[in-house]
Amino acid sequence: MYFSIFPEDDKIDASSLLRMWIAEGFIPQEENKTLEDTAERFLEDLAQRCMIQVSERTADGFIKTCHVHDLLLGLAIKKAKDDNFLQLCSKIDDVQNCSQTRRLAIHESLHHLNITEIDELYGRPIVLATPNLRSLLSLGLMPKVAQLMHLKVLCGRGWSRIDHVYEPENGRRLSQLRYLELQLKVKSNKDIHDFQRFISGMPFLQTLDLQYGEIHGGLPDGIWHVKTLRHVMLPPKSLISGPPPSVDITNLQTLVGVTSRESWKAVGLPKIPNLKILNIRLLEIQFQWDPMVTLLDTLEHLISLSIVGDMDDIGLNIVDMRNFPFYHRLQNLKLWNIYDYSDNRIALDVGMFPIYLTTLSLRGVKFSEDPMPVLEKLENLKVFYLEGSAIQQLCCSVGGFGQLEELKFIRTEELGEWIIEEGAMPMLKTLEVTGYNLRCVPIGLENLTVLQELMWHPWNPQCKITETMKNAILSMCKHAPSIMIF
Repeated sequence: MYFSIFPEDDKIDASSLLRMWIAEGFIPQEENKTLEDTAERFLEDLAQRCMIQVSERTADGFIKTCHVHDLLLGLAIKKAKDDNFLQLCSKIDDVQNCSQTRRLAIHESLHHLNITEIDELYGRPIVLATPNLRSLLSLGLMPKVAQLMHLKVLCGRGWSRIDHVYEPENGRRLSQLRYLELQLKVKSNKDIHDFQRFISGMPFLQTLDLQYGEIHGGLPDGIWHVKTLRHVMLPPKSLISGPPPSVDITNLQTLVGVTSRESWKAVGLPKIPNLKILNIRLLEIQFQWDPMVTLLDTLEHLISLSIVGDMDDIGLNIVDMRNFPFYHRLQNLKLWNIYDYSDNRIALDVGMFPIYLTTLSLRGVKFSEDPMPVLEKLENLKVFYLEGSAIQQLCCSVGGFGQLEELKFIRTEELGEWIIEEGAMPMLKTLEVTGYNLRCVPIGLENLTVLQELMWHPWNPQCKITETMKNAILSMCKHAPSIMIF
């Protein structure tokens, strides 16, 4: 019945769905299992029973997006309405008929209206008609909901303002929230002040998802002391600092979009022992790389790591990861702009990357030689992204990249020759090449026999593809159903 919240043909983000289930209290605590593990098993069970359809899986096999067949969705909507489980509003008037509901989904598209008009249409009717509402999903612009003081789940997929969810003059705050997902704009000094007061008043919060918003200013340190906090996702270009030193966040599993703190080096590191996903931006890398390495040395359960360096600061070489406690667990690794402006280049070693990686993304790494003989030995690698690396020659040898399904080369202008031996990358389905400066077509391109999609386009006019090269690519990859050459 919960799937009736989402519109027909909507690709449902599985991670968000599972976190909503947990916030609703649907998922029981099982021994030696996290709530997320149990929720994933429930979702997989629905897929195996063909109750839902899997749209996409991650490289490591988990459901990434899913949807429900039209007939089953219709049944779910009817059942949810009959059991008073959830009410679906497809037009404004429907709100008046929802006085007994605890869950409300608003699907109407109101993009032709401005925010003030939406407040007038929706804000007051929602508060009056559903004073005891527990869960709200709005796909359009968010109306004012600050007076719905019993809300546990609030998901707004349209732009929102802080005064829609917080009214300090009335002393009202959404203090019961477990799940908060908003596309929030916080820009003025007043907005920043109100935002920090709003966030600090959530003692039961489990999920804070603001990654598609625009947040100026930081989070109040008090939020990191909330013991129930499990997932924090913030805008990637914000300058919001990570947890303060010495805070103990035992339940935190996801930390995305934060920057490292200078105080980590002087005072100490936060205690986040159960972290599984870390996406962090390093500012002034030369000062913060050492404490970052120390932090990584405490993370035993990490399965996904993203470190993005500030391009305006001096960085250090890629650290050897074989001594980190997550070495045998890490599946996704992203290292961007970890520059070294000296003449030193990185000499790869077979063991320096975690052996069970399924996804690897590198940008701005200076290699001393062709990295392929090392990287192609990562037997579980399925997705490889390489951008802006000064490499002159690449060779993918027979048997290398045995599981690789997706390969992207972006802005590799210095590359002059690429050899693909027969038997290399036998599972490759998607190849994207951008900003290539090859003087000829890669040798052995025709050996990619299961290729399904090829995208080849220039980064600048100097990388223009000649008609001869274009015809050669078309001839060598004629077995691929989709070829796009720009």
